[in-house]
Amino acid sequence: MRGVLVASTILAFANATAPTPADEYSAVILVSMPYIGLKMPMRVLTSSTTQKIEYYDGLEVDVTSAKGTYKYAFNNSERVCMFHPSATGPTAVLEADKWQAQQFLPNLSEYTQEPDELVGGTMCNKYTLYATHGSTGVMNDAISFYWDPVLSKPVRWHQHARGLPFGSHTDEYILDYLSFQAVAPSETDMALPDSSCKQPVTASVAVGASTLVGALNQDMHATKTTRLVEVLNRQHAGSTRFVETGHALTRFQGGKRKGSSLLRRTEEHQQYVGVHALTKKPLPKDFDWRTAKPGVVGPVKDQAMCGSCWTYGAIGPVESIKAIQTGELVTLPEQFMLDCAWTNGTGASAGNFGCDGGDSDIGLLEIVRKFGGIIPTATAYGSYLATNGYCKDIRSMEVGAKVSGWKDIPKGDAHAFMDALVANGPISVGIMVPDEMLYFDSGVLDVASCKCDEGQIDHAVEVVGYGVDASGKSYFTVRNSWSTYWGDQGYIKIAQGDNDCCVTAQAGYPIVDAIARSTDSSLVV
Repeated sequence: MRGVLVASTILAFANATAPTPADEYSAVILVSMPYIGLKMPMRVLTSSTTQKIEYYDGLEVDVTSAKGTYKYAFNNSERVCMFHPSATGPTAVLEADKWQAQQFLPNLSEYTQEPDELVGGTMCNKYTLYATHGSTGVMNDAISFYWDPVLSKPVRWHQHARGLPFGSHTDEYILDYLSFQAVAPSETDMALPDSSCKQPVTASVAVGASTLVGALNQDMHATKTTRLVEVLNRQHAGSTRFVETGHALTRFQGGKRKGSSLLRRTEEHQQYVGVHALTKKPLPKDFDWRTAKPGVVGPVKDQAMCGSCWTYGAIGPVESIKAIQTGELVTLPEQFMLDCAWTNGTGASAGNFGCDGGDSDIGLLEIVRKFGGIIPTATAYGSYLATNGYCKDIRSMEVGAKVSGWKDIPKGDAHAFMDALVANGPISVGIMVPDEMLYFDSGVLDVASCKCDEGQIDHAVEVVGYGVDASGKSYFTVRNSWSTYWGDQGYIKIAQGDNDCCVTAQAGYPIVDAIARSTDSSLVV
């Protein structure tokens, strides 16, 4: 009898047909990211003309069509409806320019079917895609899609990949399909979430999940990517190693507002800003806060699919400087700044817009202006959501740190930069992200495309050290917010000098008070 069952299973596997993605559907998907413990419920409604995505049961709602993108979210503590018109509009002629909904099922043409497997008690058809990248194994693609052949619906899409489903860095994503109906949603379900969307605020916003699965539906062995990486490795043999990211070039997801934040500072902000004064002390040849004072630099974090790098570029230095002062590393919430440091500038002075970008310095200056510089602990405020949230009242929360201002470092002054780093702690910087950085594996990044152009700065990170490699090349050590699956365990060494990706162009650090108050009833909320 057992032999009959085994034979039946093999026959079913051999006769299985790969599913074809539905064009119109309604789904509830739980997105999990084990690296940061994120569990994000999403409701996805897709018709032939419109797609609506609700995050966390409506905390944020994105609606996109050929007209453009509506984003219904909280701006600090108030609901707003924002709109960004489509670049091509509903009259696009070329097929490539026409609006297409984001598909939440993979294109299985590159996948290989494997024996069926149980997932949550359901026996599923399993389809996999593997690719090897890098030298450590952590960058390898391992993607599995599970399909329920009885009910004809997806069950799980498990991705540990450089296919970058949420942006431009390696990570692990698990999409569990809690419900899936391959039918067109009703007009009522597709309606805009609020009457305020009839007269929305015009803003540069994008759908949070716009790169969720698009990259994985491309050719996973894109010739363009392969050739680029081969050329880079030949050009920089012995000093830098690059690897394929398992996808064609995709939209970079950082979040730093382009252009100088100096233009976006208000007069009120400026009263909290100073300039770093040289200590005139001799500088060590090599320095890194991770070894100079172990425990003051926390584990590499992960901004997920949200364009929130500016919050990580601000919070990371605060955490470390406070730890240097007190000997205790307290985890602080990027979500607090994401929720509460919105500004409302336009044009050249466009400010902070949550997951759609911002500036690290202005984020902290807003915290000083609105909250007296008080930052609660991450435990008190709540976990990172990777989407725009409601600005909570922090007056009764445990205080994690207090900042009172910001110090700019003179532009392009590497000596002042290193002096500030050694004297105070990790530095907040804005950098350019060329293609080579997306593929970085190890060594020192020294490429012509990193020749500084301030207009191309689009990512915020922190510098924790500097040094000189075996060949005599000087570099800065950068801590990123793309998890340890990217780069050299989440870090990258960038060459000093002309090709420094603008590390020294827009740099500064927070002024962190040694002792923080526990509560303050005068805070603005």
